[in-house]
Amino acid sequence: MTTRLSTLLVMAGKQSLRQWRSSELYTLFFALLIAVVSSSIIAHFSERLQLSMQQQASEFLASDLVISGSLPATSASIGQGLQLGLQTAQTISFSTMLASASDMQLASIKAVAPPYPLRGNLKSKSASTSPEQEGGVPAPGQVWMEQELFTLLQVQPGDMVEIGAASLQASRILTHEPDRGGSFAAFTPRVIMHLDDLPATMAIQPGSRIHHRQLWRGDEQQLQQYLDWLRPQLLPQQKIEQPGEGNPQLDNAMERARQYLSLASLAAILLASVSIALSASNFVVKRYDHAALLRCFGLSRRQTLALFGLQLLFIGIVASLLGVLLGWLGQLLLTHILADLLPGQLPAAAGWQPAITAILAGMVSLLGFALPPLMSLGKVAPLRVLRRDLQPMPTSAWLVYGLALAALAAIMWRLSMDWQLTLIILLGGLGCAMLLGTLLWLALRRLSNILARRNLAWRLGLGNLLGQPVLAVGQILAFALIIFAMALIALLRAELLDNWQQQLPADAANHFAFNIMPGEQHEFARQLAQISPSIAGYYRMTPGRLTHINDEPVLQRLAADSPALRTMQRDLNLTWTSQLPANNEITSGNWWGTQEPQEYIAVSVEDRLAKNLDLKLDDRISFNLGGMQIETRVTNFRSVDWSSMQPNFFVIFAPQQMGSLPHTWITSFYLDSQQQQQLQQLGQQFPAVSLLRIEAVLSQLRSILAQVTLAVEFILLFVLAAGISVLLAGVQATLSGRIHQGALLRALGSKRQLLARINFYEFSTVGLASGLLAWLGCEITSMLLYRMVFNLHWQLHPWLILLPLLGMLLINLAGRIGTRRVINSSPMLILRENS
Repeated sequence: MTTRLSTLLVMAGKQSLRQWRSSELYTLFFALLIAVVSSSIIAHFSERLQLSMQQQASEFLASDLVISGSLPATSASIGQGLQLGLQTAQTISFSTMLASASDMQLASIKAVAPPYPLRGNLKSKSASTSPEQEGGVPAPGQVWMEQELFTLLQVQPGDMVEIGAASLQASRILTHEPDRGGSFAAFTPRVIMHLDDLPATMAIQPGSRIHHRQLWRGDEQQLQQYLDWLRPQLLPQQKIEQPGEGNPQLDNAMERARQYLSLASLAAILLASVSIALSASNFVVKRYDHAALLRCFGLSRRQTLALFGLQLLFIGIVASLLGVLLGWLGQLLLTHILADLLPGQLPAAAGWQPAITAILAGMVSLLGFALPPLMSLGKVAPLRVLRRDLQPMPTSAWLVYGLALAALAAIMWRLSMDWQLTLIILLGGLGCAMLLGTLLWLALRRLSNILARRNLAWRLGLGNLLGQPVLAVGQILAFALIIFAMALIALLRAELLDNWQQQLPADAANHFAFNIMPGEQHEFARQLAQISPSIAGYYRMTPGRLTHINDEPVLQRLAADSPALRTMQRDLNLTWTSQLPANNEITSGNWWGTQEPQEYIAVSVEDRLAKNLDLKLDDRISFNLGGMQIETRVTNFRSVDWSSMQPNFFVIFAPQQMGSLPHTWITSFYLDSQQQQQLQQLGQQFPAVSLLRIEAVLSQLRSILAQVTLAVEFILLFVLAAGISVLLAGVQATLSGRIHQGALLRALGSKRQLLARINFYEFSTVGLASGLLAWLGCEITSMLLYRMVFNLHWQLHPWLILLPLLGMLLINLAGRIGTRRVINSSPMLILRENS
């Protein structure tokens, strides 16, 4: 058996070398090469972009991992992290009064020491008109304060301020703090001091409210080992923070970016499968005569099948290795070309994983979609050498195709890490193909009655389609799938990213104003309107704690690992309003509007919190608001767009029965960076109002959006290039019958004009039908993606009606290129070559 296998290996290698210039082998090789190169470039570039965005996300924590809470990290947890090779830093935050010679102001103090921050950098200025500098931390004896505090305390850089019992120099103006984020945990203006100065302040006493953060930095494997050890050791007063967690805006941006890049990768894999299936089918058809000769020479069915299978395997290995090399070089070239456009330096790829994924995708597609037609080569009868019309016995390939689709689904899932997205693309595409393919087959059957009254060019042009309708349907569906994949990625760029950009416009709110007193709200709103062109609505706000659900203490309902536990252990910011806030949508129940007061106080609960608390409509909820117990009933659930940069609330009360409950007001607004002086004047006029800048969050989100947009634009070019190449390969794979027919017509005296019209009618019909199916499939798939994955409003896309015209143009162009040899060459030469 060993000798026979080695002989087959030698024969397969010689056949591959001898036939490498044959059109079908050439087409198959380059179809697989294009598939692997496209998949490799997308996988490498997407991974590097993902790593870059994760690094930016880490800047919101100033590290890769944080242990935070009211108690410091234990010596055991610090020792374990250092033992694993992680880098660490500590911060301690608290609120206290800051005093100068002329005034006092409540401030949020953060005590730090090098190597803080572990990710990102502090930014500061030596004076209000000086350029911003990056890096460093305050030296012992110094503090860095935000500009607002210099104004409120009436001091200049270099003056002394008092924090508790310590007198420290306010040396620099703090302009950026990487882990400040957009959280309302730091409402008051920020001061950064050195950790060594903390004991001298005597500001921390037993019972003081302190927030400890132990920051960690390391590689993914080290962090995962530390997390596995840390979770069982975590104290009840502590929690673990990771990039994206605790920051809904950043979390949503990262998730949307991952989905967009995954969708582009899935489209590339889909194109790979179509190109390989078309090319492999043509390869097998051209090998029928060869297989019959081998059978006459004594090879068994199994040996004949193994011989051609090994030949395909050789082609696959060479194309995959070359494709991975070209893909790696291509992503380096792409990164170099985009160096000036990409924000920051892209990190190096993590390893061989993208290359292995691309090889697996190509080989699974090759073996899965080439094996069913290849099986027929083992059933070619030796008698075919005498009877050229003798076809091999049909074989049942459903099991093989099923295994191929399952393997392909696994590869697509590995690229996207999202089963829902994978199944929508794969099963949605298959379902549309089956439904539309059936309708197309019925339409072709009907077309035969119409052709009887048409001219010769029409009848000959569509004769191949009507003579083998099942094969014609397969070809049209394959071309439709190629156009569909290209159109879907174009739709991704044109619609989805534009939709995301509209959610984060240039004038998105970059400041929050809260603690607005009821008596000052109207005057504050009037003056703010004079300096800000974009102001969100004003909302009442009062703190309150959710205590009971249906008379059961809420903390008793929650498991120790419930995501809602931390939320229920603190006061919530509550509001009441008759109008549904912008960027909120009712998912269940009804909004109260301006209805008359009920017997009970109605509340609306954010849907994710409701799910974590296992709430149902009409459940009774109790709140403690400043010592006053309030009973309410759940009327509706809402989805909230936490990335909207507007005031958002977990719980909203109906206003009819809230009366004159003590409250303040909150709003968000946009202010140009050149208007900071006017903002300071507004703060001086309303000293009780807290003004929070969230420009850091916005700039980080826009940076991620810019990277994703740029990535999708260039990935779109690769997908389009691969799609057009595959389209050309697909047309070439179906040209052999047309070439033979055209040569016979030329030999019988037909003119070139007739052949050109025949090809035009056939290719136009195929292109029109393919574009029409692609249009319908794209609309159906985009509707599923919008509603089930991206959570966006879907509507019809009129520009997709151009797909049938695009299909006609592309397939006519590819067909014209492929058949020019028939029209321009001697018919006898062509017949001799194809005999």
